[in-house]
Amino acid sequence: MQELRVLGAGRLAWVDAPSPRLSGPGSALVRPIASASCDLDRRLIAGVTPFKPPFALGHECVAEVLEVGDEVTSVRRGDLVSVPWKIACGQCRQCLAGRATACTAVPRHAAYGVPAGGHWGGLFSEVVEVPFADAMLVPLPPGLNPLAVASASDNLTDAWVAASRPIAVRDEARVLVVGGTESLGVLAVQMAVAAGAGSVDYLDDSDYRRALALRSGANVEPGETLDEGYDVVISATRDPQALHRGLLALAPGGHCSCIGIIFEDPKIPLFGMYLRDVTLSVGVCNVRPHIPTVFDLVGSGRCDPLLVSPTVVSCEDAPEALVAPQAKCIVVRERIT
Repeated sequence: MQELRVLGAGRLAWVDAPSPRLSGPGSALVRPIASASCDLDRRLIAGVTPFKPPFALGHECVAEVLEVGDEVTSVRRGDLVSVPWKIACGQCRQCLAGRATACTAVPRHAAYGVPAGGHWGGLFSEVVEVPFADAMLVPLPPGLNPLAVASASDNLTDAWVAASRPIAVRDEARVLVVGGTESLGVLAVQMAVAAGAGSVDYLDDSDYRRALALRSGANVEPGETLDEGYDVVISATRDPQALHRGLLALAPGGHCSCIGIIFEDPKIPLFGMYLRDVTLSVGVCNVRPHIPTVFDLVGSGRCDPLLVSPTVVSCEDAPEALVAPQAKCIVVRERIT
């Protein structure tokens, strides 16, 4: 079989790799049919992350199930499923506490698409093994467009969690989304609206993303004075200065969800945050429990993920399309079941 592999900075190619096999009675083999580029992937390809090549790329997809072990009960051959980005058993203490990102049954950072906790393959690959099928895989409801939920594995669900949790405990929440990555900011606007925000402002230098945010329900002209104006800030940026500006925008009692990955240590206005009794949350998202809710949001039309995924390509065109996408890119292949 073939996998899409990062070979070096800016070098992406399909290479032959051993076909995965079932490693146990609880595992499954799946064939990704709609694989999306995560906002992190451009930097992985460019070689500007701590993750060094070579490695298989991809950690967002909808796949068809090809084969399951004897103990798998939740899916069967032919089912369409979302494949979460994190490898997790679902049974250890951390998983049962809702922290699949800290699963103790596998190396701490075991995941698809990055070599941080071993090599588990990438979700652009032709075939992938899912070692804990019942704990990880989420079947798609009938009629749901696989392309629309290709990013439920990570970005789409991350945006929902970042928006819905702080909005749920604040009436008529005033929300500021600080954009800057390919899709997360616009998706966060959609999810904030779906979660019932009182208002949503969007801050970004990109005219392209500002137009998408406007179509998603945000005000894209928030003005110059942002300080202490927002109950919820969703920071979907790689720019430490933009994060800093978002933190200053928190009103007393506010909450900032930081979902943009910043590798260096940013400047935090800690004393001012202390005086306003605000909170900052940051961390990889435990997506699996929230994927069914995201399916419902997409199926009911309360969000439109395809707005940020204008490019759909075949596997043959994937290496060129993924090197420099303006937005998310979806790679498709035909089903075989």
